[in-house]
Amino acid sequence: MTTELSKNIGAIFYAIAKADGNLSYEEYCRFIDYTEKKWSHLSKDEYKYMKETFNELQACNANPNTCYTNFVEYLRRNPALFTKDLKSLILKTANKIAHSFAGINKSELILLAKLSLELKKQ
Repeated sequence: MTTELSKNIGAIFYAIAKADGNLSYEEYCRFIDYTEKKWSHLSKDEYKYMKETFNELQACNANPNTCYTNFVEYLRRNPALFTKDLKSLILKTANKIAHSFAGINKSELILLAKLSLELKKQ
């Protein structure tokens, strides 16, 4: 996995967590817990880039729609990087993050549906 791919994955997870305009403590904890367990195949550097990107976007209160759009543009430019297994893991992780605080809300549901469609196109 490339550094840029790791960063873009961190950005899409931030976009999902922040889709409703709030990033809860529970969503952040789910991001950390789930990625530590299910993304253990990443090197330490790859995981670091994913986590640092999420944290940097959170620190600057980045717009989740911009993060989503940037991810989709990256996906469209680099479809070969997104294997079937990677796409599945991205969706599973995004769903876990979205469901971590009081279930999923409308904003998160819409963004998850859009993400799912984009990943299926590629």
